[in-house]
Amino acid sequence: MTLLNLAVLVVWLAWAWPQSVPWALGGAVLWALAGRWWLGQQFVCLALVRRSRGEPPLALAALLRAWNAECRLMLRAFGWDMPWAEHAQADYVPDRPAGRPVDHAGVVLVHGWLCNRAIWADALHQLRAAGVPCIAVSMPLLLHRVGTGRAVLDGAARRMQAATGRAPVVVAHSMGGLVVRDWLRSLTDADVPHRPPQVVTVGSPHHGTWMARWALGPNVAQMRPGNVWLQQLQRDEARPGSAASRVQWHCALSDTDNMVFPGTTALLEGATPLWLNGMAHVEMLQAPALWTLVRQLVVQAPSAGHPLGEMAPGTAQAEPRSIM
Repeated sequence: MTLLNLAVLVVWLAWAWPQSVPWALGGAVLWALAGRWWLGQQFVCLALVRRSRGEPPLALAALLRAWNAECRLMLRAFGWDMPWAEHAQADYVPDRPAGRPVDHAGVVLVHGWLCNRAIWADALHQLRAAGVPCIAVSMPLLLHRVGTGRAVLDGAARRMQAATGRAPVVVAHSMGGLVVRDWLRSLTDADVPHRPPQVVTVGSPHHGTWMARWALGPNVAQMRPGNVWLQQLQRDEARPGSAASRVQWHCALSDTDNMVFPGTTALLEGATPLWLNGMAHVEMLQAPALWTLVRQLVVQAPSAGHPLGEMAPGTAQAEPRSIM
């Protein structure tokens, strides 16, 4: 339940309660269920788009399980974490002796559309517990273009590189993956020290998403399939020596992603896929397989500017549980 939903609910109860207690309570229940209905429509659209493309239908049980899990996580994320607890989990940037790199790289976490750094609350807590330096950014992306996130992300990457002596691993959710790609094309040779050698995207609309047809905003338009901005981004990345071509990409995706579908739109050409089938859009951030991969990358990722280390392609089927 977002702050807007909460405000509407309070106004409704204040007006309806003196008129009729049953009507007031009934309206409150219906309004509280509105979020579940809205998410349910996304899964219906997902199923219909798969059908129109001739893809095998998903099992009803799988859709219902993903829908229920997403409702639970979205209620917590939008009803509490993001409006009230954006900074409840602090960044973890430990001090180090001058001139000495730490044993492994740190992680920079990049949120997506309508979110802020609180979407990474569990990840921040458990990365810190595992001794992994981590920074989660909050970017002003609600009514702005994707490029608005460049400066914030660049500052976080520089801060992590200065603290660890290594370029960070970047993990981005949803539209955050487009923010990372846009940021990378702005980098020059002078930015090599903090340019990430490894990037993990989770449910990112790399080729646009069907759901962006039904929302408004400058950055939403940039997520529509085939739009001019996405086409230019792809051309920039294809240029010889581009920063994106020097990154090893890992793309987490799911056949039950209710926001970014068809599922393969979240897979960049040449990237290593991490399939988290059966998990919904926000739920993927809870996948143990995702954080197993991140732990491997922070240990194995070379410093920026060095040849990329080899990582075995990974696939996974994951159930939601502790993320680390």
